[in-house]
Amino acid sequence: MSSSPIIELIREKLDIIDVVSEYVPSLKRAGRNYKANCPFHNEKTPSFTVNPEKKIFYCFGCNSGGDIFKFVMDIEGLSFPEAARKLAAKAGVEYGDERAHQISPEDRERLDLKKIMRAASDFYQKALFSPAGEKARLYLGERRLNKMTVEKFELGWAPAGGSALMDELKQAGWSSDLALKAGLITEREGGRVADTFRARVMFPIKNQSGETIAFGGRVLDPEGIPKYLNSPETPLFSKRRTLYGLHEALPQVRRTGRLLLLEGYMDVIGAHQHGVDWAVAPLGTNLTLEHSGIVRRYAKDTVVMFDDDRAGIQASVKAAETFMEAGLYVRLASLDGGLDPDEYLNEHGRDAFEAKLAAAADPLDFRMNLFFKNKPTPTAQEKAQAIAVLLETVARQGDEVLKSEWVKNLSTRFGVEQASVLKQLRKTSVALPRETPRKAPAAPAMPQMEKGYIQLLLRDPGLIAQSDALAPEDFCSPLARTLFAALRALPPEALAKAPAALAAQYPEHSALVHELAVADLGPDASGGRDAAGAVRMLKRFSSERRLKELKALPSMDPQQLQEYSRLMLELKSSVKDK
Repeated sequence: MSSSPIIELIREKLDIIDVVSEYVPSLKRAGRNYKANCPFHNEKTPSFTVNPEKKIFYCFGCNSGGDIFKFVMDIEGLSFPEAARKLAAKAGVEYGDERAHQISPEDRERLDLKKIMRAASDFYQKALFSPAGEKARLYLGERRLNKMTVEKFELGWAPAGGSALMDELKQAGWSSDLALKAGLITEREGGRVADTFRARVMFPIKNQSGETIAFGGRVLDPEGIPKYLNSPETPLFSKRRTLYGLHEALPQVRRTGRLLLLEGYMDVIGAHQHGVDWAVAPLGTNLTLEHSGIVRRYAKDTVVMFDDDRAGIQASVKAAETFMEAGLYVRLASLDGGLDPDEYLNEHGRDAFEAKLAAAADPLDFRMNLFFKNKPTPTAQEKAQAIAVLLETVARQGDEVLKSEWVKNLSTRFGVEQASVLKQLRKTSVALPRETPRKAPAAPAMPQMEKGYIQLLLRDPGLIAQSDALAPEDFCSPLARTLFAALRALPPEALAKAPAALAAQYPEHSALVHELAVADLGPDASGGRDAAGAVRMLKRFSSERRLKELKALPSMDPQQLQEYSRLMLELKSSVKDK
């Protein structure tokens, strides 16, 4: 990680708890640390830990860890210079030009990709208001979007020509290699390239900071396929981790804790135009656990409203189940008459739309209401089939109290014995396929005594002054030797930031360093006493290992014999001193 006087000033001025809390409002004090559910992976028991003294974070579930800069980089998908600039503004520090600071090749590429995406967005917007964009302007007018909304979402038009964008980018000095990596052009047979988007209305896809990271394009030709086309996966863009409209919705979502999940671009844009400005949408894919992790950071009240057709209803139910697997509670809403949300808003207005949202039901009620709407007087066999399907939703509910209430509700609505429903639920729970939890990478093997001593030093680097009796060779673990030697080599002024220094020096072991630095030592821990005892034990174990090595020799020379005698005396003396 880069370091400079400016970076150190930003780090000193900002409280990592304040910064992390903006993204993880549920962060709560737990002893010397703060804890919450991890924003980087889905979990039900908090394992995400922030240590305010050392200004670092670590998740014991997914091994994510680092300092304040790493946190902002990971949670917003920023390069180091971008995260530093954002934090500098918060700290009231002048960061200056990123060229004045050390920058990695990967960060430089991300910055260039964002710049070329900005250039492409400007090109598409300019094309929309050119004579060639008339057809697109008419389409947007038919969808009742006003000019203010078009400008807010920076909508554009991709000309029908095969290389209009690339020709413009080349004139501005951008390379085709970078455009290819950004997904703006595609390779054809014979090595030729062509614009990825042609004759399409363009929807810039932005990250949480408002930077364009991808595009979606809608074809206007009824014969054109696919109807909607998204950018490919790039270093900036992953569909599984992106929600359309989140940048525009965040101010309202943060204020109210409400989030509305709709199905597509036009639904989100239409909702915002009518004042429903907490709406977002996935990008042509099913809702993922990564999406639910994003929602968890900001919203306490989430409503899912997809199109009022069979596919939309099925997608709503699947989305609710994904949220439940992530430990989140959501409600489902639907519109009558087969209208999309933007069509409904145009026809009936915001008040009627808000009434539909207020009537949103929990996932089980939503599915039961659909069933009885289509089967007012079901037969016994139809009841049994429906209950079997509905119990899959109940089985995915992690809240046992809510699950119990759902069983009662199901029993009452279908007029069957609760005991029968519970018996069927047990069968369903056993048969239900479960996603295998991701295992965190195993930490390098290290004896517990050595690991505990390194942890003491990372928690209180001042204890290194008591380690004169130890040498790196007294550790049997190569990693413990490396970390101990690095800690001892730190200048006195750097000891307070020892975890950050070691993580930067040995990035391949940064997860272990951060874990040891934030892990709780327990209520009876005493740094100085425990460190002194650890030094004695480590020295004793080292002597015993060396004695075994000497005994295993076929014969000892005079120097080895003298070493053997010295070690035996030291061990006897250490036993007497106990």
